[in-house]
Amino acid sequence: MKNIYTALLAILLLVTSYSCSDDFGDMNVPSDATTKVEPKFFLNKMQQEVFANYQRNVNLYPDLYSQYWANTVSSFGSPRYEYVDGWIGNQWSEMYTRHLRSSQAITDQYGGNEFYIDALAINDIWMCYWWSRMTDTYGDIPYFDASKGNPVPYTAQSEIYDDLFKRLGAAVEAITGGSEQYSYGSEYDLIYKGDVEKWKRFGNSLRLRLAMRIANVDPARAEAETKAALEGPGGLLMGNDDVARVPMWSEGWYDYLHQMAWAWNNIRMSKTMSDYLYSESTAGEDPRAPMWFAYQRIENDKAVPKTKEEVGENEYRGIENGYNIVPVNSKEIYATINLEGGYEDFVGNGADKMYCPVMFFSEVKFLLAEAALRGWTSGDFELLYKEGVEASMNYVGVEADAITTYVDGLPAFTADNEARLKRIITQKWIANFPNGPEGWADFRRTDYPDITLPFEGVSGSSTVAADTWVKRVRYPDNEHRQNEENMPEGMRSEDTDRMDIKVWWDTADTKTKSNGLMSTNFN
Repeated sequence: MKNIYTALLAILLLVTSYSCSDDFGDMNVPSDATTKVEPKFFLNKMQQEVFANYQRNVNLYPDLYSQYWANTVSSFGSPRYEYVDGWIGNQWSEMYTRHLRSSQAITDQYGGNEFYIDALAINDIWMCYWWSRMTDTYGDIPYFDASKGNPVPYTAQSEIYDDLFKRLGAAVEAITGGSEQYSYGSEYDLIYKGDVEKWKRFGNSLRLRLAMRIANVDPARAEAETKAALEGPGGLLMGNDDVARVPMWSEGWYDYLHQMAWAWNNIRMSKTMSDYLYSESTAGEDPRAPMWFAYQRIENDKAVPKTKEEVGENEYRGIENGYNIVPVNSKEIYATINLEGGYEDFVGNGADKMYCPVMFFSEVKFLLAEAALRGWTSGDFELLYKEGVEASMNYVGVEADAITTYVDGLPAFTADNEARLKRIITQKWIANFPNGPEGWADFRRTDYPDITLPFEGVSGSSTVAADTWVKRVRYPDNEHRQNEENMPEGMRSEDTDRMDIKVWWDTADTKTKSNGLMSTNFN
């Protein structure tokens, strides 16, 4: 991978100059000079961006809002719903100045060339993933014509979703799989190693994810898009070999969970996560728990992982989310990431140190379970739900007997669809660990699983009302300074750009639950 990084330095310079060139600069370029950069260099960089500023873009916001993790640094504001522009604001600038620019470079240089049909389609599928991450974080955002580099009007999230569905459908249909097509190759395509059939399946599966996202706000369109995803060429992710994840190069430095949870001790397992790992089956402890989590102890001046038995605990304990002043010794008292527990995404496989998830195969099973529950596809929703649990445990590396015992101990479904959905989403939430953006999105969409409010209360410095859950991230300071006139009405000031405003597909209020159930997911 070293040659990739060398090439990417040149690409960054090219991408910057690409959008700033003029006729005078072109006068000095020889007519026979090679001015194009191969698509593989751009895609490789775009894929690695899942790690970009991970602590500030993901861990301090969606990872905490999903309650997979809890903060252990006193006076950090984000766990109590404060906005810090120098943290999550990076996601916005990186999207518009890096991801989008790289993607547009591929389109501008190779669009219309039949040799690059597959490469262009894969580029578009990956950008649809990034666009969905962005709009699900903020709501309405600059979308159409945003690649031109000038301030543009914000596009309504409903219109963005409409376009993403069309783009995903067109991209999957466009992939030829022809041997004469340009390939990103096994070295530069970090996710699927140039396998276009897997890219088709990921494109359809992403379409299914987004279809389910709008199930409550536009059920007719959600049903239509669900069926289109199921019928798309190539089908959905077929197994754990199709999981979309980005590897961390073993010789490189990355801002990822191993830093936050182990080296820096900035987070620990959330109590919400711990509670669900011990409450969902008569089997007791979820067998994924000891593979995901451990206790940190210091031996011979070195931090080492310990099992719960080795430290005299009955379970892997999590800390409440939303402390302002964190209890002392929290890094010893509460469980953290297990970097030696055998889970490949945390321990790596030699060449790769860790993996950052984009979409698990288990998620597809849970999406199908929900679609079947809603009557949008055939299949036994309870069976699909159990298959989702099994797929997750197989992926994590749980032994077969432990899987069977856990699944056999899951409660039987009742006749209430809300109760059924809660079970599906709760197991989906567990299986999606540590994919914080997806866990937070499902909670906002369905209001499942049960997630607590900040332990020490919503911060008075936030724009989230007391006793209310955070619903989105507000727009960056620079947007308010330079593009406020194009923002959605009612949000054109830092005071009105609130983080308790629901995004388009978030239709209900968690506080309306009765006996732990909503009444809004099947209207």
